[in-house]
Amino acid sequence: TMEDYENNTGSGTVYGAFRIIIDKLKDLNDKAPILLITPLQRGDFVYVNNYKNNAYGSYREKQGQKLSDVAKAIQKIAGKEQLEIIDLYHNSGIRQKNMVRFKWLKNPDTGQYKAYKYPGYRDIPFDPEKDEYPYPPEAIDMTYDGLHPSDKGNEVIANMIVRKMKSIQFP
Repeated sequence: TMEDYENNTGSGTVYGAFRIIIDKLKDLNDKAPILLITPLQRGDFVYVNNYKNNAYGSYREKQGQKLSDVAKAIQKIAGKEQLEIIDLYHNSGIRQKNMVRFKWLKNPDTGQYKAYKYPGYRDIPFDPEKDEYPYPPEAIDMTYDGLHPSDKGNEVIANMIVRKMKSIQFP
């Protein structure tokens, strides 16, 4: 909560951790502008070199937390501290529906692979022991794998950063 930020409670919460980071940045150079960036929304992720390293997209909670809550925390902190912010979560246009063109999964009824578009893939199981990698090159859109931005996604992010940097008054 914002109380964790205000009371400098330590790294146990998002707010507390951001307090540590921002205080350190201010200690290093109190005149330098600080730019906070919210995380991107995320699709389902599967690491290409280890299929067991995988995670659901930001449409699901993890350990009782939502990625949207992290984005809100960053927005609140930026507002309180009057810091610059780039809100990738809400303003980049990168969403689950365009993270990837499809996710290549086995149809549970037929056992045949099929290209599932979001949100159709959300409830289709992925077995890291048996299934093919779900993001072939043809699936790439704003991300390569539901998490890491592709060239197209990086262009969107870079343009947002450039616009913001041009608007900042540097000392």
